[in-house]
Amino acid sequence: MTFLAPTAMLFLLGISIPIFIHFLNKINVKKIEFSSIRYLKSMKKNAIRSVKFKKLILLLLRVGIISALALMLARPVTKGFMPGWLSAEIDSRLLLVIDNSSSMAAQKGAFSLLENAKKTAIDLIGLYDKNTIIDIVQTCPPQILFSGKAVDVKYKKNIIKISNSKNFDNIWFLVDSLTKTLNVKETIKECILISDFQTKNISIDSLSDDWHYYFINAGLVDNNMSINSLDIVSRIKVPGQLIKIKTNIYNYNSKNMKNVPINLVFDENRVGQVISNFEQNSNKEFVFQAYPSKKGILKGSVRLPKDDYANDNIWHMSTPILNKINCLVVCNTDNEKEIFKLIMNAIDPEKELLSFELRKQPIVNRLFVEDVDILVIHNPGAFTESAFNELDVFLKNGGGLIWFSSGMEADPAFDKYFSNLNFPIAHDIIESDFGAFNVRVPKIKDNAIRDLDVRKLSDELPEVFQYIKHTTKSRQKVHLELNNGDPLLIDFKRGNGKVFYFSSILDLDWNDMPLRGLLVPLMYKLLVLGGTDEVNSMPVKLGRVKWITLDGNEVKSEWEVESPSGIKNLIVPDFSKESLKIKNTNELGVYNVYKNKILYTSFTTELNSNEIISNQITQNELDILFPELEYKWINPSEDFINVFNEIRHGKALWKFFLILAIILFLLETWVGRPNVNNIKS
Repeated sequence: MTFLAPTAMLFLLGISIPIFIHFLNKINVKKIEFSSIRYLKSMKKNAIRSVKFKKLILLLLRVGIISALALMLARPVTKGFMPGWLSAEIDSRLLLVIDNSSSMAAQKGAFSLLENAKKTAIDLIGLYDKNTIIDIVQTCPPQILFSGKAVDVKYKKNIIKISNSKNFDNIWFLVDSLTKTLNVKETIKECILISDFQTKNISIDSLSDDWHYYFINAGLVDNNMSINSLDIVSRIKVPGQLIKIKTNIYNYNSKNMKNVPINLVFDENRVGQVISNFEQNSNKEFVFQAYPSKKGILKGSVRLPKDDYANDNIWHMSTPILNKINCLVVCNTDNEKEIFKLIMNAIDPEKELLSFELRKQPIVNRLFVEDVDILVIHNPGAFTESAFNELDVFLKNGGGLIWFSSGMEADPAFDKYFSNLNFPIAHDIIESDFGAFNVRVPKIKDNAIRDLDVRKLSDELPEVFQYIKHTTKSRQKVHLELNNGDPLLIDFKRGNGKVFYFSSILDLDWNDMPLRGLLVPLMYKLLVLGGTDEVNSMPVKLGRVKWITLDGNEVKSEWEVESPSGIKNLIVPDFSKESLKIKNTNELGVYNVYKNKILYTSFTTELNSNEIISNQITQNELDILFPELEYKWINPSEDFINVFNEIRHGKALWKFFLILAIILFLLETWVGRPNVNNIKS
């Protein structure tokens, strides 16, 4: 124990007063002569002892009262690391880190967690000596907003101007970096972190032990439901055709929620709604079904009612609804051209979806694919080097390819070209000696055969009489395989393009696929999947760079991007990569990309999973992560000012001594009262 006002201890000299009076009364005893001492002699000795004991008790109580009051005035405290009367003489440094990430936008009462955190920060700085050096840091993006002495009131303006970001931060890495890199020479080093501690992904092993740490919990959110994911299940997206959208909703409330409306919105029009009940701390999955009404970019969202945290109540989506697909079919023979003509007419008899060109080219020297979305190459005889290069550029720029193999791939003369295109490794032609090879559908995620418009899939699977044996590479998925395990239909990517690769051709000497009901719906699906610009419309996490792939002839166009709030900025393409690099993605919602003032594509931004209010770290978990770290964890319910002072200067004990003085005074009054019974007698 120590004292903040030790000079007040001089009041302890006051205990001499009751002691002096006590002994003075014993000396100045008056003798009174009585005519008879018969009654005095009859008093019992224990009564005399009782009087003497009472006077002694009164003396002790009066001494105790004066002592307790003197100790109270001396402001006793438990021992802290920084005694109050020395604080002005010791050089000190304060590192104040304020979390301004997305989750700090959550409401706590009338104010957000960030607004409460800023007020707390200002109040705390007021406790410091004016000569203390203060560094004020926001976490998102990491930035030192103020560095100077506490006497400089500019720190208040810098704290007040901190605004919410919707991005994710790594507070522990930031604190670790700052405490180790700041050039701090002061004797006393303190670090205050004010946060909701909305992450358990801690990438460091320890914090510097040269600092005193205070972790102030900004608060818990009481009322929050969150959209945790959104996926467009349907891979084929055309006008008038049903698409499925799957979403996961979590109730983070500690109570059950009833009649919660979950809305699906297309272009600001509600197209679907589910009303559901949720148990406390539980999640549910929902699948919406809706029809896109028009071609172009479909902008939509799933929305929840308003609660204490708005950022996770809406999840945006953007996906292309196909315009007409430009398709080029390159065949080896006239008969093959006729087969594909029949297929294309069966897929789109009204010519609303497909615009196709049929070309007979046994030796492919040029492709001419500038305006082509998807290329079909069937039974190629030979390719020139320039044709391979053209095909590679086409795929890298996001074009789609359906390839039917007949043996050219096994020619050693073309090895380096096919290897460069990441094609599977081709071997020999395999023929069935007896009957045919049966075909089966492997159980893989996102199988292209799934949801085909056929009555009974097992009856429509083809029989194969001969094929090219292939060895697949990594990241190549098999959608159809033979009963001996060899692949028939392989799916893989080259650059931004997608390739569907058949190890057999559409010829009755090779298989009976031209006679099966599977062929038309399968080709329809592959054409749609291969001809859709899925890459450019893929979502991106908040704050991350988004790349938009361009065709070579598009690079010189005028490009601009429009943020969800409507702010437009010109973008200079990266000519070397033939793409757009969009850096500023700090808003939640849909970003529109324009080519020569015309909408080219859209993409959405998503909230980082660490900013969904679900995984707040606890003090116990922090103790496990940093077992050697000495710190103080301050909860929202605590009076942080008092707690903070107690840690720095010790716990104030003056109230204890005041209460003790009052108790002693009451006892002294009770003990010293006259004996009424004796007076009456």
